[in-house]
Amino acid sequence: MARFSILKFKRANKIYPLPVTRYPLLQAFTLLEVMIALALVAILLTVAIPYMKDSFGQSQSDHISEAITNLIQETRTAALKAHESRYLDFNDTSFRQLFPAGWKFQLERISDQKFHDPNSGERWEFNGEGICDPLSLKIQGPGQTLTLKFDPITGEITHDE
Repeated sequence: MARFSILKFKRANKIYPLPVTRYPLLQAFTLLEVMIALALVAILLTVAIPYMKDSFGQSQSDHISEAITNLIQETRTAALKAHESRYLDFNDTSFRQLFPAGWKFQLERISDQKFHDPNSGERWEFNGEGICDPLSLKIQGPGQTLTLKFDPITGEITHDE
């Protein structure tokens, strides 16, 4: 008996290393976890895409209103420098090029009852003092409408809907 206990004691003090494997323990996601993650991504995209589309449309309308404002300021400045009337022709190609494909505009003068398409040869006058006719523009794009009202003295946008 004594001999057996000695052997047992020696074995208990001996350190046996763990068997060496080629591959460490792999940590992976379960199919359920992957499916939940994909469902969350799909929900977030469903919510975010309409806002991204609105944001793009908003930046396009901002670009159009900025381009119109710049053209108005250039025409007003030219009228002030020359001390003569200058005009913006609504049917001119340089004015029409401000609008991307699918966008259109209508105008309303102070004497008009409602917005209308510009008539042939209709233009906007800026006199030699830089004062222009009171005017509003309604710009319509895919799913969006923007109304710009201009100050007759400065030509700046006074109301933007």
